[in-house]
Amino acid sequence: MKKAIIGLVAGMLIGSAGMAAAATTPTVQAVLAKFTISIDGQKQTLKNDPLVYKGTTYLPVREVAEMTGYALEFDNSKKFIDFKSKGGTNVTTSQVENEINLSEWISAKKLVEDYAVDISAASGKIRDISFELGDKKIVFSMPGQLVNDEYTSVDGMHTAIVKDGTIYLSKEAASYLGVNF
Repeated sequence: MKKAIIGLVAGMLIGSAGMAAAATTPTVQAVLAKFTISIDGQKQTLKNDPLVYKGTTYLPVREVAEMTGYALEFDNSKKFIDFKSKGGTNVTTSQVENEINLSEWISAKKLVEDYAVDISAASGKIRDISFELGDKKIVFSMPGQLVNDEYTSVDGMHTAIVKDGTIYLSKEAASYLGVNF
């Protein structure tokens, strides 16, 4: 009888510790969803389904890192995730801008932030990238007409380059849109 009481008390202590820990961990309701993932127009298949919670989709970070060509370092004790370029060093914006003659080119980001240029993209096998300001519009198909590392607009009159994921429009093209430097 004494052993039974000791066992019962020990069981209650162990059980209550688990309940106390569970009470401090928030519970959420989420949905697993099937999505088609495409990287540079190439359809990708995820091994693990994305999670949708309150209208936001959460992708499995390790799989996405592998698909995009990054190595992933994860430190659970620090709750730290680091994406690293495989086989190379990370390139900063200032390093890229040192390689580009900024007297001839302007980044899409700067066009949007400083000059209110609207940029839109229509997806498909080829992505049409449109730069618009007022009634002027320039359209590029990317990947498309690439000569000497420069893309030519659909009308053949303007050029853009892509460097480390950033689109740069020629300042001549930006002037055509009405951007005053």
